[in-house]
Amino acid sequence: MARNRVRALTVGAVALCAAAGAGGCAGEGGRGEPSAAPNSPSAPATSTAAQAASRPYKDGHLTFTLLFLRCGLNAVSGSHSEGQPDGQFCWARLRVDNQDPEFHTYVAKSQRLAGVPGRPGQPDTFAMAVRRQHDSVKIGGHDLIEVELWYDVPRDAKVNGLRVSGDRDAAGYMNTSPAPFTPGGVLITMKPLMGW
Repeated sequence: MARNRVRALTVGAVALCAAAGAGGCAGEGGRGEPSAAPNSPSAPATSTAAQAASRPYKDGHLTFTLLFLRCGLNAVSGSHSEGQPDGQFCWARLRVDNQDPEFHTYVAKSQRLAGVPGRPGQPDTFAMAVRRQHDSVKIGGHDLIEVELWYDVPRDAKVNGLRVSGDRDAAGYMNTSPAPFTPGGVLITMKPLMGW
């Protein structure tokens, strides 16, 4: 499917990085967050304060907390690319906690946006690449990660949360049956905030 996206480094991005110095581009020191105006696709800081995080939900060995959900976004940008959605972008931040002593793998495509008609609601590969998010992460025992999820959904989608899925690893050392999980994933309901 043809997409109306800018996939190359733009002159504006080069100028912004040069003006901000090396610390102003994602991945260059600090916390990896780019310097950006408060209403740009790269600036999550103040715009998520009005939304409370969900309670933790467990599936397999992984425990998920939806930190925020935002829809109605008309662009995504990262350190070296930017683009527009076919419909609208929805952006979620998710905490994934492995409370087990063994490694378990988080898989981005298993986390689906709820309320998207006629589509599986999987993360958009282009937007995820722009934001430099991994397809999967092997989480160490008693470790947690926080990740971004970006979805390109129709403008009329009635998004109502995120359906999260953990691992299907064995329940334990001597137990080969999978850890308890919900077929199709666990629904974390959350009304998205709209726009930046």
